Amino acid sequence: MAEQIHYNLSKRILMIILVFTSAVFGVFLCVLGFSPYNGADLKQESHNAVDYKVRLKENNYFETDTLPAGKKYISNLIDYFDINYKYNTEFSYPVSGKYSYSIIATISANETKSKNSVSYWSRDYKLFESEEQSVDKAKQISFSRDIKVSYDKYNNTLRDFKSQYNLSAVGKLRVYLAVNGTLESELVKEEIPLKSEMDISVPLTEKALEVTVDTDAKNSEKVLASTPKFSESVIMACRILGLILVAASFLTGFASHYVGRIKEASSEYELNVKKLLSSYDSIIVELKAAPSLTGVKVSEVNDFDELLDVYNSVHMPINFYAGKNTSTFLIIDDNMAWKFVVRLADYK
Repeated sequence: MAEQIHYNLSKRILMIILVFTSAVFGVFLCVLGFSPYNGADLKQESHNAVDYKVRLKENNYFETDTLPAGKKYISNLIDYFDINYKYNTEFSYPVSGKYSYSIIATISANETKSKNSVSYWSRDYKLFESEEQSVDKAKQISFSRDIKVSYDKYNNTLRDFKSQYNLSAVGKLRVYLAVNGTLESELVKEEIPLKSEMDISVPLTEKALEVTVDTDAKNSEKVLASTPKFSESVIMACRILGLILVAASFLTGFASHYVGRIKEASSEYELNVKKLLSSYDSIIVELKAAPSLTGVKVSEVNDFDELLDVYNSVHMPINFYAGKNTSTFLIIDDNMAWKFVVRLADYK
């Protein structure tokens, strides 16, 4: 009996593993088949802008103290730059995460105006640094920041450097807003870095100057992450097979539990009947069919102990006969019968 129980338990564990594996794989196929992200691209499109005004020192030549952007300016008349940064980036799917931004002024002394020019010296000045900002399933990140930047402060610093070392270097002041962060999306599992810069560049130690504005390579659209693209036939196959596997796993699990419970009940029922037969073999008579009870008054008892009490009282044998799903123990004495029935249904 112990070996049989061990065998049945092993089979049941194997069945549970198979059903669970099938269900998990079916759910995976359903997620893949019904996913809205098939072949999707997480795109970032920037709409950043930098605006500025030039505040002039007190003078006798200009009727206004402010000049708009896009002009050519006399450097000796510049007091400070009033700069406004507008950061606005949109995503094709919601993103979550954290980011921060800072405004940095960099002065540099270069050999020539060329991009590949040798830099003699440069220095960074952090003008502003934000606290860390949170984003929760948003499709847009947007903010604005104003800052005033003194021209003479940086112009005089570079002029002193060139004078001290007798250099004919080209000077430049770059004031830029840098955004850095890490985002995540339901579209992809890995983290997505957020990085952006926008700036204005101002020549230093020149008599007249023009300001250059740069905003993320002219606000071009870029793809941050992509998901694999599957054909319609593959998607449909995943849906159908996934649903079949999930339904089959559910039905198999339910049927297995139901059949297993029936077998357990049947085994328990048979075991108890055999136990009664073996324990009271000397006073039980096994019959092939139910005896006729015509003209006999039948009284049903609730348990076998009550039937034993009757036996001890009347001293008549206990008759036993088995039906399809019942086992009946019966004592007959004259016109009276006492019956105890063991039913398979009572063990389910």
